[in-house]
Amino acid sequence: MKNLKLVILLIFAFLIRLNAQNTVHLCVGEYHNFGVPNTLGSIYNWEVQNTTIATITSGNGTEQIRVDLNNAGLFQLIVEEVNVNGCSGYDSILVEVHDLPDPNIFAQGPISFCDGDSVLLQVDSVYSTSLWSNNESSSYIYADSTSNYFVTVTDINGCSNSSNSISVNSYAKPIASFVIDGGCLGDPTYFVDQSTTPLGQTSSGIWYLGNGDINYGDTISYIYNNIGDYQVSLSIQTNFGCEDSLTQLLSVFGNPEASFTYNPFKASTLNPEISFTNTSVDAIPSLWLFGDSTFSLESDPLHTYDAPGIYDVMLIVEDVNECTDSVTKKIIMYYDFVLYVPQAFTPNNDGDNDTFGPNGLRMEKYKSYNFQIYNKWGEIIFQTNDINEKWDGANAPTEVYSWLLVITDELGEVRKRNGLVTLIR
Repeated sequence: MKNLKLVILLIFAFLIRLNAQNTVHLCVGEYHNFGVPNTLGSIYNWEVQNTTIATITSGNGTEQIRVDLNNAGLFQLIVEEVNVNGCSGYDSILVEVHDLPDPNIFAQGPISFCDGDSVLLQVDSVYSTSLWSNNESSSYIYADSTSNYFVTVTDINGCSNSSNSISVNSYAKPIASFVIDGGCLGDPTYFVDQSTTPLGQTSSGIWYLGNGDINYGDTISYIYNNIGDYQVSLSIQTNFGCEDSLTQLLSVFGNPEASFTYNPFKASTLNPEISFTNTSVDAIPSLWLFGDSTFSLESDPLHTYDAPGIYDVMLIVEDVNECTDSVTKKIIMYYDFVLYVPQAFTPNNDGDNDTFGPNGLRMEKYKSYNFQIYNKWGEIIFQTNDINEKWDGANAPTEVYSWLLVITDELGEVRKRNGLVTLIR
């Protein structure tokens, strides 16, 4: 039988490394194709001497086979070719199967942080190549964004494997913002939180009011008792510990002083007009409230009251810093008790002076009214509580009668009047 000379070819798409002893280095868990040049009519018998390391899974009997690499170790692959003439030949190759690398990555610091920070991720050993999931190729990276990070390494035998994964969370920071409403001495100044909190987070704020005082909340009010400039800061922090702060200058100004005079000091229903004069200091009159549901924007207004009473007149003033002050004074509008009672009347049904009773101003405003007529013996011959009812003198002889009027005016004062009247027929 004639011997044939064969050359085993390794057929696969990636690099293999041959050493001086013609040993092929491969990696566990993979499969490889081995083959020899094909001769028409030949049969090829393949053998793996250590089947615990590798097994032939397909192609035995042909010029090309597939071998699964199951465990690390060294094995010899042998092939026998038998041609159509029954002649045979042999060839072999040593194959060393290497374990895959087992890289492990670890974090040097917290893996949850706020935007702008990062964490150092390192691989536990030195490998020929390292390729991270973010496409960086080094033995370490600084992870600064939310992602699952891992590294794929290749060792000196050309074997590759991926590491464990570390989940890194980078949380968005809040944006501190607030507005100030106020800044007048002794009046509330309002601080309104307008900060932006990232979606899915909650935040809380601390106010530093520039004078050592601290406050908490979204919107707060504070009264400054000293004029001056204050550096007011808002510091906010989310439930993930992310922070931002903002500082603004607040200037606290003194308030204007509201004051006014009026003339006449006493007004009445017969003289109801009052002149008001603004005497405020460092202020511009902004609004007069006269206490009768009317107002004025004039500097020195005139006002006429329609009814007697006690009115609270308020002047509100404002300065150039929009600080305000006000003053209120009570104005009394007196009631003029104007009453006319005739001295005689003629009840003869001629349509002229047929009845007798008092006439006056604003009688409909009386809170109470009682009018009585007496004869010469002091007997009451007429009485009414109706301001519109008069005495018609019915069945009364011509003579002189006395009368009494008792009222409570619209300011609550009790007034009495009496007199004589002559009935003429």
